[in-house]
Amino acid sequence: MAVTETPADAIAGSTPTEEPTIRVEPSGLAAVLGSGDHKVLGRLFVGASLLFGLIVAGLGQLFAIEMLDTESLDIFGADRVGAAFTFYRFGLLLVVAAPLMIGLAYIVVPLQVGSRSIALPRAAALAFWGWLLGAFSFAAAAALTSGSDGSETAQLLYLTSVGLITVTLVVASICLATTVITLRHPGVDMLRVPVFSWSVLVSSVVWILSLPVLLAIMVLRYVDLRHAGGAIAATGTATVSPDWVIRNPQVYAVAIPVLGYAADVLSSTARTRIAPRSVVFGAIGLFGVLSLGGFLYTAGIDELETPGVVAMALLAVLPALAVLGLIGDLFRRGSFRMNAPVAHAVVALLVLVLGLLAGAIGAVPATEATGTIYEIGVSHAILLSAIIAVFGGLHWWATKVGQQPANDKLGLLAPVVLLAGTVAVVGGDLASGLLGENNELSPDWTGGMEVANIAVAVGTAVVILGLVIAAVSLLPMLKRPDEPAPADPWEGQSLEWLAPSPPPLANFDEDLPEVRSAEPLTDIREEK
Repeated sequence: MAVTETPADAIAGSTPTEEPTIRVEPSGLAAVLGSGDHKVLGRLFVGASLLFGLIVAGLGQLFAIEMLDTESLDIFGADRVGAAFTFYRFGLLLVVAAPLMIGLAYIVVPLQVGSRSIALPRAAALAFWGWLLGAFSFAAAAALTSGSDGSETAQLLYLTSVGLITVTLVVASICLATTVITLRHPGVDMLRVPVFSWSVLVSSVVWILSLPVLLAIMVLRYVDLRHAGGAIAATGTATVSPDWVIRNPQVYAVAIPVLGYAADVLSSTARTRIAPRSVVFGAIGLFGVLSLGGFLYTAGIDELETPGVVAMALLAVLPALAVLGLIGDLFRRGSFRMNAPVAHAVVALLVLVLGLLAGAIGAVPATEATGTIYEIGVSHAILLSAIIAVFGGLHWWATKVGQQPANDKLGLLAPVVLLAGTVAVVGGDLASGLLGENNELSPDWTGGMEVANIAVAVGTAVVILGLVIAAVSLLPMLKRPDEPAPADPWEGQSLEWLAPSPPPLANFDEDLPEVRSAEPLTDIREEK
């Protein structure tokens, strides 16, 4: 029989005045390593991604210089150049842009929907530490001889690391999607979810549906290499490539939150409500559908130029233009104030539209751009738009991410520099893809016209400068202020601005008010 009550003699012998045992919470490194707090995990994602971004950006500059003379290798050895380029192309997505966006979403999404934590916090923590291990392993694979094209050890490490990164990104996406779907504050129905959180949900669903295809490719290649010595791939009967994940339409998935970030920031800045809200949600949802590219894992040039794929590329422009039009309407009805988050939002939107327009033009068979360096230009535009938006988000939510606001003057300068550098980089790649001939069309370090490659080299240096300025502008967030930062420095519209700055472990000190619209803080101000 189970004992369910405390025995009477135990009660009698107890001391009423005995002090309860106080549990000491871990601090310092122990608190970080064992934390399930979404804010800590988000900061870890952002910080680690920025560190890997230094490596990837450096590789990008070296390849831009290498491409100035496409007939010789002046920087990389012939046995290492393939692995380094693989790490650069895939790393820009898998160890920089995607985890940066996930890190920002980890911090912001639970606050926006009024949740005390992220869903499945231990899984969220596992996603970060697993991703970090995979990212280091991916870098190690690139450092070995010739990575995925070299020794069996290097290839196995490459396949394992990419597989691990893929699994962890899926797990992180599940945690974010579950948070938005199940942990919303009462009154926050799906149409009242902040637009950024909605865009993160759409992006997460796209990753959950598509990244298992990349994992299956890694598993197939691993089994073939480990147990068949590469015999299956050599026969050509299992020609599968992971390249679809870094080309359109799949690469668009990482930039879906750009639309949500811009809508949230610009509607708050304009001091008005975005409307019609259903159109914004529908446009972002459509953009997500048009970003599903896993079905192209075996596609050659002929399959990429089929009417269905071309139509997807053409239609993908429309959701971005729809959101852009509704944002323009905000400033017709409201006001306009320039600050660092607004500048980042505008630049990120412009770069995203540039990438989508380029993707649409390049998808038309008559341009003969498919499978050329032109596609690298499209990927650069999309990935840089996501990175610019994340830096803007770190400015906008600085007091929730860190200790105090970021530097607004440097924050205004960074997106301007990034826009100039991005236009040069993307424009050079696109020009080579449309006007180049023979080897100039190669989508690697041997491609590109000489004049265009000079523009890419200069543009890459300018992009790196912009990223450094953006990073420096965030340094004030790390300093402990003399007094707490204001909870709502921007007069925001959604629930995250009711949390103290920085938010405590449970996010909110007090019970949240009743939510009657998609802009609860605007309702509160209007009632006063």
